[in-house]
Amino acid sequence: MLVVTAIVAACQPPPSYENEPFSFAALPPLVFDLGGIEVVERGSTPHPSDVEHLFPTPPAVAARLWAEDRLRTSGTLGLLRVTIEEASARITPLATNTDLEGLFTEEQAERLDVRLRVTIEAIDESGQVNGSATADARRSRTLLEGITLAERERVYDEVVRALLHDYNASQEKAIRQYLGLYLR
Repeated sequence: MLVVTAIVAACQPPPSYENEPFSFAALPPLVFDLGGIEVVERGSTPHPSDVEHLFPTPPAVAARLWAEDRLRTSGTLGLLRVTIEEASARITPLATNTDLEGLFTEEQAERLDVRLRVTIEAIDESGQVNGSATADARRSRTLLEGITLAERERVYDEVVRALLHDYNASQEKAIRQYLGLYLR
């Protein structure tokens, strides 16, 4: 009976991480006296250590959700262009102890580096850029060797949430400083 229980337990899928949906709707919207909003994402050259596609909410998706929740327009002319210039997440292996002591200790085995860089531009009806605000946020975190998939997804989610918190504060400050003329 014990063997059957062990086999059944081994056949169960590993627990997964359930993340809360990203939302910035609780924050007041930033309303611009422009006619519309356009969100574009610049493609970047893939890097072998890229892992953003493994995130429950990749940084680029979180940036789009931020723009949807925070940015509004109430004018008739012009455009607010949001350009996601970089939304990357990369893993770098760290050196770990490979001798006998290393077999009995868990060490930090990887470093996760996440970056989000977004430029917001006010563009008039003739296509002229009349002002812009850029925010660049970065977060790093190390991961233990032997981390489970659910633990890894939780770390990815925590890092993106902290990154977007930093980005939100930085971008709102830049908007008020460089695009204040367009705010209502």
